[in-house]
Amino acid sequence: MLPRIRAALREAWQVVRGVVGENAYEKYLEHHRLHHPDAQPLSEREFWRQHIDRGDRNPGARCC
Repeated sequence: MLPRIRAALREAWQVVRGVVGENAYEKYLEHHRLHHPDAQPLSEREFWRQHIDRGDRNPGARCC
C-alpha cells in the first residue's frame, strides 16, 4: 500500500512541477537532444536567465 501512495504522490508532484513550469529546463534539454544533437545546450543558469528575460519582454496574459 505504501509504495502505491508514494508513486501517486510522485506523479502528483510531477504534475504540479509541469503546471508551474519548474520542469521547463528538462523539457528544453529533451527538445535540444532530439532536434539539435550537435549543438551544446544552454546551462541551466543561462536557460532560466533567457526564459525570464523572454517573459519580461513579452508578458502576455500574466497578471504582474
